[in-house]
Amino acid sequence: MADPGERSLIEGGIPAPPPSLIAGGIPGDRGQRGFAALLLLLVRLVCGAGALVLAVRILRGHADLAAAATDWGLPAPAPLLWVGGSLLVLAGVALVLGLAPRLAALAALLTCLAAVATAGRVDRGLALWLPAAIAVGCLLVVWRGGGGAQLLNRIDP
Repeated sequence: MADPGERSLIEGGIPAPPPSLIAGGIPGDRGQRGFAALLLLLVRLVCGAGALVLAVRILRGHADLAAAATDWGLPAPAPLLWVGGSLLVLAGVALVLGLAPRLAALAALLTCLAAVATAGRVDRGLALWLPAAIAVGCLLVVWRGGGGAQLLNRIDP
């Protein structure tokens, strides 16, 4: 809203400057455009694919991971690995399709942080850097949104 001392163009005054992108964006323009939307789309797709790869790794090697999970300090490793792998499958598919990408990225972020905190601190290697990389990308998606080409772009920009 304009200052009370400013006069409008109709009253013969100088109009207020248009809103700039630096000052918080254009009101009513909820979608992202250009390079930022493309970059967020790429991050979202890579995080979704990474979550699916990690989920397949967890679910296919469930017996081996459940045996190793006692060293990680998990109280009930078998059910927790099923839940974590299933949650990563759902989050990965939702990220790739663009279905509520911020919510899906939050679920994948929390699951990946749990993987880093348990398996990553003991086994290092792939159990440390892959979930950590996915978590960083998911944090970006939670913070900035899912970018372009989302299936439900109007609900969760």
